[in-house]
Amino acid sequence: MIVLLAGMAAAEEPGSGVVVNDDLELRYWRSDERLPGYPDNAVYNYLEQVNRLNIGWTRGSWTFEAQVDEVALFANRHYLGDDLIIENDLLPDGDAPLYGQSIFNVMPGDSYLNPEKVRARYESKVATVTLGDAYSAFGRGFALNLNRNVDIDIDTSIQGAKVVWRPGMWDVTALAGQTNPQQVSQDNPNEVIEGDRRHLITGVRAERFGLGPANVGAHVVGYGFADGPGWDAAFSTVQGLDALVGGATAEALGIGGFDVFLEADAIGLLSDRVPGAGEPGERPRGAAVYGSVSTYPGPVTILVEGKRTVATELINAVGTVDATEYMVGPSLEYERAINEDTSSALNSNDIGGGRVQIDVAVVPGKVIPYVSCATFRDLDVGGAHFNPVPETIVHPVVGMEVLLHEVSWLVDVGYRVDDRDGTNLGADRQLHGNSGFHMPIAGPVHADWTVQFERFQWGANAFQQSDFFEVENALTLGWGKAVALIGYLDTTTNPLVDTTGNLSETAYGAAEIQVRPASAWTIKAFYGAYKAGIRCAGGQCRQLPGFDGARLAVLGTF
Repeated sequence: MIVLLAGMAAAEEPGSGVVVNDDLELRYWRSDERLPGYPDNAVYNYLEQVNRLNIGWTRGSWTFEAQVDEVALFANRHYLGDDLIIENDLLPDGDAPLYGQSIFNVMPGDSYLNPEKVRARYESKVATVTLGDAYSAFGRGFALNLNRNVDIDIDTSIQGAKVVWRPGMWDVTALAGQTNPQQVSQDNPNEVIEGDRRHLITGVRAERFGLGPANVGAHVVGYGFADGPGWDAAFSTVQGLDALVGGATAEALGIGGFDVFLEADAIGLLSDRVPGAGEPGERPRGAAVYGSVSTYPGPVTILVEGKRTVATELINAVGTVDATEYMVGPSLEYERAINEDTSSALNSNDIGGGRVQIDVAVVPGKVIPYVSCATFRDLDVGGAHFNPVPETIVHPVVGMEVLLHEVSWLVDVGYRVDDRDGTNLGADRQLHGNSGFHMPIAGPVHADWTVQFERFQWGANAFQQSDFFEVENALTLGWGKAVALIGYLDTTTNPLVDTTGNLSETAYGAAEIQVRPASAWTIKAFYGAYKAGIRCAGGQCRQLPGFDGARLAVLGTF
């Protein structure tokens, strides 16, 4: 397929352009599970093959793009007597077609093919029109923020129509369509792939620029939720709008040496199809307010920001099955320190607080220490919260960036306290740190070492957890951009991690080689294990499973 598409690219007429990107991965998953009576038979080990093909064709003002995802499982079946056992269900009903999803799902056995994203875009000086899959964010994202988040393997688009009109000093965006969450995971195991939950989203945002130093905007977004996956559920169960979000933004740049931004949104829950919305007259009133002020006195940069959000996560809860969040605003959190407990504050339905950060360019562009402190009042005690009462959170962080010639060092240390109300429930306490060091060795040879650690102590819980310590290390020896050898060593005593190390019960080791035979090609080979855990990016978090086995990835651009 790849060779054929590359040939098509070479045959296009002058003035057009075709780009093909392909990401092929093979993962061999090892399992400690054994059949009773067969302790030496690793029957539950299996091979997973994933391919993501992106094709883009540009001609004049038009661009056509398509993403095709494919996954297949091998060594995924065995017989127990006369009974066929499917070890990992790729689809909800074994070999049955994926109901209501893809007419291309005709592949046999444990395999699946899907045209995941398809779009046509026309662009001129005054307008951009997109038909098919598009992404959009209004303001700082409290009303709508659907974009690709490849760091945590989440990609939900709006499949429909989007128009951006630019008359003079205005930008007007209008969109309508259904949510199209990514089904095939590129980095996580593919299990029980269900059809898309095609919720309705429609919205309009108008922005006016150049009002002196100010820009202002206003927006409204409506959500209508489907009861289940597939096209039938989308057209038969979406009965109108279940939630409505409206808001406005204003920013002013360079006013007396200050840059200021403010956003305010109101959230209306219109039906009980929103989890936790309740009956009419009892539904919570949702709202989100965010503001920031920046100033730059001499070598110092000062940022002050604050937020207050209520009931914002009720709408996001609809997308839990698809790992999708529709409304993602600034979190004010230090995301590299988020774990199973502190993620509850990031996804709180009733929280307010602020953060201050001060950067000082001691040596401009070379040595920049900084200090920040965030404080929150979290009143939510439901959902994933361990704390049974409200808590006050204080989280200072100090760090420094050093960039001297070809040597760089980025380091930070923080200490977070989630102090629970009352005298008998204590506080969660987290000491954490990160360091990334890069230095040349000789000629094109260079070394990189990154390390991250945390020491976590729990407050009092109904089901008490044990305090834990964990550390993650990666040491890289590279030859320019052509070759990199990487060693990984992780350890954790976190009782909430549901994986076991390959070196010991708590230690995980792995090695990887990365080769770039050409600028458009990268080959990666990995062997070993890493632990499960939470990863956060851009205000979104996802529980990622651990891995034990071998992985080969080939990425190419044509």
